[in-house]
Amino acid sequence: MQELLKAWNEFEASSQDAKNGEGSPNGPTLEIRIPSEYVTSTNRQVKGAQLWGTDIYTNDSDLVAVLMHMGYCSPPSSPPPPVIQELRAIIRVFAPQQNYTSTLRNNVRSRAWGAGISCSYRVERVWIAKRGGGTIEVEPRLQHTSGLEPTIAPVSVERTMTTRAAASNASRHNKFVREVTIQYNLCNEPWLKYSISAVADKGLKKSMYTSARLKRGEVIYVETHFNRYELSFSGERVSASNGSTHTPTSSDHQNNHSGSSHNHHHTQNGTGSSEHKDEIVDTFRWSRCKKPLPDSAMRSIGVPLPPEHLEILVEHVEWEDVQWSSTGVWVAGKEYTLARVMFLSPKQ
Repeated sequence: MQELLKAWNEFEASSQDAKNGEGSPNGPTLEIRIPSEYVTSTNRQVKGAQLWGTDIYTNDSDLVAVLMHMGYCSPPSSPPPPVIQELRAIIRVFAPQQNYTSTLRNNVRSRAWGAGISCSYRVERVWIAKRGGGTIEVEPRLQHTSGLEPTIAPVSVERTMTTRAAASNASRHNKFVREVTIQYNLCNEPWLKYSISAVADKGLKKSMYTSARLKRGEVIYVETHFNRYELSFSGERVSASNGSTHTPTSSDHQNNHSGSSHNHHHTQNGTGSSEHKDEIVDTFRWSRCKKPLPDSAMRSIGVPLPPEHLEILVEHVEWEDVQWSSTGVWVAGKEYTLARVMFLSPKQ
């Protein structure tokens, strides 16, 4: 890691090419030699999935874990045969990437990362050095790729954990235990894996509707593999069949669903009476966070986030136009495939 930083700092200081970002092709290369006794699946960094990214990795990603992730080697729990002296790799150093995606390859799951780092690297060549001379070129095997994000337990299949509250409730009511999966978000903090149950209404009471929770001040944050989005309450809009509008009063809100309510008004004209119906509709704001921020920073700034931290995509969207599915959400006709979700409240 220190050699990577040193090589990148020297290159950055001497070349304008490094300022292009997103991985300049003229970055420096390093040859790394790994003694054979470290090329095992019991390597602590491998077991802990100490690697972030796919194809291009953060500078603190363990090289043995990266080589296993890319399929250059599939080491057993015991060291390789004595004839193998060491594994050698040529890596090229790059500028920091905006995002590092997570994939499952060759039974190794890399992690996602979305914050700033010092530099990145990519493996360009790998070979085996034999004792007594001779080399064997090694080619990568990039099969078994999955876009799934990492859970707290970095294994080939996601593990679930049962919350104490869910287990207690199930034992009292003799119901199924609800399981949840924890993932790392783009700031490497634990969030809930996205599921439709996480954003669904929690009961038949209108106060437990998800839209009502947002109206009370809670904010939904969801993430794809690359971006974070915010869904928050933005206000009420009144529409009438005759084209007129009015400002809602407190009496208008009695017994309202958070999505909409109907109020009837009567007007009198010269020929008789007629009735029209005003509709008070709650609207919501769908925005992309310009930069994923840690939870503590978001609570310090305040949620919903101020406009300078957001790119507002839809300003006034009705709840009926926010459609959740098992894989993501449709907002105003556009689909977003989601990986994680979290509710935040200004009071937290």
